[in-house]
This record gives sequence, C-alpha cells and structure tokens, in this order.
Amino acid sequence: MPPPVSAGHDPFAFLPADSPTVAEMRAFDWATTALGPVDDWPVALKVMLATMFDTPRPMFLSVGPEQQFFFNDLYRSMLGRRLQGAMGKTFRALWPEVWDDVAATVERALGGEGTLHTDLPLRMTRQGFEEETWWTFSYSPLRDERGKVLGIVAITNETTRAVRTTQVLRELNASLEVEIDLRTRERDQIWAIARDLYVVMTRDGHYRDVNPAWRTELGYDTDELVGLGFEELIHPDDLDRARDAVSQMVEGEVVEDLELRLRGKDGSYRWFAWTGVPDGDVIYGMGRDTQRRRDMDDHLRHAQKLEALGRLTGGIAHDFNNILGGIGGAIEVVTERIEQGRVDGSRRLLDAARGAVQRAAGLTHRLLAYSRQQALSLSDVDANAIVHGLDLLLRPLLGEQIRLQVMMAESLWRTLSDASQLESAILNLAINGRDAMPHGGTLTIATRNMAGIDLGKGPADHVVVEVTDTGTGMSASVVEKAFDPFFTTKAIGQGTGLGLSMVDGFARQTGGRAIITSAPGRGTTVSLWLPRHVGAPAAKHSHIENPGRRGGGQHVLLVEDEDMLRSLTREVLEEAGYTVSDCAEGTEALLLLAADDRPDVLVTDVGLPGMDGRRLAQAARERQPNLPVLFITGYAWEAFSDSPVLPERCAILSKPFSVHALVDAVADLVDGTPA
Repeated sequence: MPPPVSAGHDPFAFLPADSPTVAEMRAFDWATTALGPVDDWPVALKVMLATMFDTPRPMFLSVGPEQQFFFNDLYRSMLGRRLQGAMGKTFRALWPEVWDDVAATVERALGGEGTLHTDLPLRMTRQGFEEETWWTFSYSPLRDERGKVLGIVAITNETTRAVRTTQVLRELNASLEVEIDLRTRERDQIWAIARDLYVVMTRDGHYRDVNPAWRTELGYDTDELVGLGFEELIHPDDLDRARDAVSQMVEGEVVEDLELRLRGKDGSYRWFAWTGVPDGDVIYGMGRDTQRRRDMDDHLRHAQKLEALGRLTGGIAHDFNNILGGIGGAIEVVTERIEQGRVDGSRRLLDAARGAVQRAAGLTHRLLAYSRQQALSLSDVDANAIVHGLDLLLRPLLGEQIRLQVMMAESLWRTLSDASQLESAILNLAINGRDAMPHGGTLTIATRNMAGIDLGKGPADHVVVEVTDTGTGMSASVVEKAFDPFFTTKAIGQGTGLGLSMVDGFARQTGGRAIITSAPGRGTTVSLWLPRHVGAPAAKHSHIENPGRRGGGQHVLLVEDEDMLRSLTREVLEEAGYTVSDCAEGTEALLLLAADDRPDVLVTDVGLPGMDGRRLAQAARERQPNLPVLFITGYAWEAFSDSPVLPERCAILSKPFSVHALVDAVADLVDGTPA
C-alpha cells in the first residue's frame, strides 16, 4: 500500500488529474523503489514528467540507478498486454526481449549523447489483434539543473504508413512494364523513400540508375554505381546464378526471389532477394534485404542442433549406464565368487556381461551408420540368404502373437552391400514392427527386383527388401521425422531414436535409399532399396560361420595401439595356431617389414597414432602386393572417406568383436591368399 498522504498535500499535483496513467502512478508505492518517495524526486524529473503528459506523441522516461520506466497515456497502446503491472517496473524488466538491442543506446544517452532510431519494427496488439508496426525513437539524456544526467527521454513516432509504402513499391515494381507510364510521379516519390534497393540496369549488365537506399544500405553514392558492371558487387560464389538470371531477363523472362550477396562499401557482404523485370532496353530490379532472416535461420538451426545433442546425451547415457551397470555387476559378483572358491552361476553372469557388450556395440554401430562414418565391408550379398538366416532367429523374438511371413523373390539379383549391416538393418526393422503391434498382427519380410528405377542418380537396378507390419501406423508428420536422429515415439528409456536413422544411413552409404510408407491404423512398410551388384565380387565379409578354425603357423603382423587389446589379440591368435609379431604404431610395423619380416597377413587397427591403418596397409602392399589385410576398428574415422569399398583381399572387423570372429576372419584371409 502507498504511504498515507497528509490532508491538503498532493505529491502528484504537477501532473494532470484525468490521466489513467497518472492514476496508476498515484496508486504505486514509489518508496519501495530506488527513486524513493515522490516528494524527494528531483525537480527536473517532475518537470519532464509534466512535459511528457502534455506531449501529443507517445513518450517515455527511464530514470534513476535502476532505470525506472515512466510513460504517458499515448504510450499505453504500445505496451499491449504488458500494460497490466507495467507501472513501477524498470526498463529492463518491462522490455527484457529488446534490452540487449537497446542497452548500448541507453548507455550512450546516460553518457550525455542523444541518438535516433528510425523504422524499428514491433509486433503490437492495439485493436484486439496482433499487427506489425514500425516506429522511430529518439533517445536523449535527461539532465537536472546542474547538468547531471538522471536518465533518458524517449519520444516515439509511428512510421507504419511510410514503411508500408515500400510494399506498394514492390507491387509497382512487379508490374512496372505496364504501369511505369501511368504512375511516373508516384514511382519517383516511392523511389526516393524506399529502403529496398532499386536499380535500372542496361541489358549488357551495367547500372544506369539506383535509388538512395543504396547509400543507406550499402554505403554507395549514385555516381559511384552508374556505369558499373553488376558483376563487380556480386559475391564470387554467386556469380554463376547472377549471370544465368541476367540471361533469362535478356530473353524476356521475369526473375523472382533470386538471393545474392552484394558487397558493401566497407567490404562486407549482405544477402538480398532480387526481383528483376525486363522492359525494352532496360531491366528493373528490386532487392529486399534478407540478411536478418538468414541470421534468424542460423540461430534456429543452432538451437535444433543443441536439442539433438541433448537428446543424444540423454538417450545414449541412459542406455550405456544400464549396459555398464550390467557388466560391472556381473564382473563384481564373479570376482567375489572366485575369491570364495565358488564358480556356480559364473557362466550365466559372464554370458550376461557378454550380451551387454554386444548391446553396447550395436548402439555405437547404429550411431556410426547414421553418421555414415562406419566403413562398410561391401561384397556380393544374397539378400534372400540373409532373410532366410534371420527367419529362425526372429520367430522367438517376435513372440506368439505375431505371425512372421517371408516372401522371397525367385532369381533375386545379388546386391553390393555389407552382410552384417544388412542383417542388422532388417533385424531393427522387424523389432520396430513388433513394437508397433502390441496386440499382435502379421510381420512380412519380402524381397524383389526393381529394374531401371531413378532414386535421384539416374535409372538403375535395385534389390528391394521390405519389412511390413499391420500395426498402429504413423501419421504423415511422424513419417517425415522418422529418419531423423534421436527421434522416437517411444517412452523415455525405451528407445534412443537411432534405429531407423541407422537403417537410412546404411542404405544411403551403399548408394541406395530407405523409404517409409505408412498411415495411422494401416500399418507401416519400410523398404530398403539397395543397388544391384554388377561385375566381379567385392571383398568378402569377415564373418564366417565355421567356429574352431585353426592356423598352421602362418605369420601374423598385429598392429594395435591399445596395450590390453593387443595383448589379448596376440594370445588368442597364438592359441589358434598362428605365429604373431606385434607393435603399437605404423612406423614400427614398417621397420619390421623393412627387416624382411614378411607376414602372411596384416591385422591392423584403423585409428593408429601418426600413420593410420589404411596408409600402413598401402605401404605394406608396396612391399608385398598380395598381402591380406584385416582392419579392426571401433570408428572408421577419415581413413575410408574416399571410398566405402574395401580393397581386394581385405576385410574389416568392428570392435568389440568376439575371439571366434577374429580367428575366423584371419583364417578366411589366409585361406583366400593366392598361392
């Protein structure tokens, strides 16, 4: 409550009595602010307040150490919904969204320097609906009788009508060929006041006339531009598009919304969207500044990236914490039992830990497949064989309520793909289909040949693998986002949103596509379009379904910078019957090769310090052209960025891998080595 006023004393007697704003000022307890009671206010402030309420324009004051905000009755409509409770607020609290933009100007006024801001756009609600308006503000210092600056004085003037006049100019420019003779006078008036860039250009590409906006927007006077070739101000990267547009206009076509960067007099570039209309021997052009819109788009994209990163850290951290918890718990229990001389149940716990490792590997593989950073071991793959191999695996995973139907085309073409990644993609799609049918249904996996289909790179033959469910289906908006990373309709903790993005990333990396067809209540079909294999078979896939294969003393050169993994790999290979030389770096491996140490197979990590694994393999093959190479990696890095196809007699094994997969991969390369 405001303090009681003594009888006969009115501290607001210097203000009008019939003002709604003054009534709100009377009701506010100013003693709670930095300005203190009204009787203690500086005389200069009271005089300016009285002047403000007599001024027939919207006006405000910002006064005191906290920049207390005062406004007159004409300013009330500018506040819109924030009028309620506006009295007594500070400038910053009342207009927080614009404070960063005006803070420097406020500081200049407080420092004694007046400024003027013209045609500032504001969205306001004045007649019960939101509208776009433009205003001109002046900021001046408010001084007391000793010249000390108490705050700022702002006088506003609405310039909406003048700004909207430029919209009339746009319409005039669009129909300039018809109206130029009828509206010459109006054109000249608008030409002079428009903020958009207007130009009259000869057909050979030289400026003949420009409007004054070129000076205000880019800093050029008219005499600096007349006779100048248009190419001299265009950004080099935009020249080809600009030349094409001029050629179109010379042929009589209208060019609309052509975005080009123009160099200002200070050397900086700004984006303008151009409309050009040919008329006889000249071309009329209008350029609208789109730099602000592009800056806003950049901020939006940055915000979207941050949102995606947040979903990544949340989803992946959740899954990995669960996985690590399972592994750590199993190891802890087994350790305690071994110390107690017990082994009962240890195999079950170790199997659980191994399963957790496989789930973690699957998660990282989905991440790498989505980002297309996982090198594929592309080979001549029979998709029917992959589907047939998954048949028995899928049936127990789907459960009794879901009927699995497999429809494999006869004489299916071979496809150039990665067998393990294709298998993982189909498995992902099948599990997604199962989750979409909580009350049961039918899951169909089908294959077929499609000849001469253009997916954006020209007509080509494709092998199509389709997974169809009869589940809940997806709306068009969900389908549009389904391949986005980390997008999922599942509850928190039930999915990372990487399954479909992994499938799409894998398909695109092979040169194909993944396509979704779905509707609510009608189920979903996800089709993998994979390129048909043409030519000789590519490198073999490293997975061999023949456990227990052993070597016969062949020499393996092992290069791995992780000590524990190198030691374990060496032990496994030696127990499998191989002779192993190992080192931690590519340069050390080259020294061994230079010493006439000729291995039968090279096993190397890709991400080695210094020389990476691929360059090591290339250098080794300069000495031994037929040397088989097994790449082991958890992240393909940049080593295979130039080609997704491995060289001949090469294979790749993704970390973490089982010891059987390692031994089988080495045996496969040794067995396939030419004599």
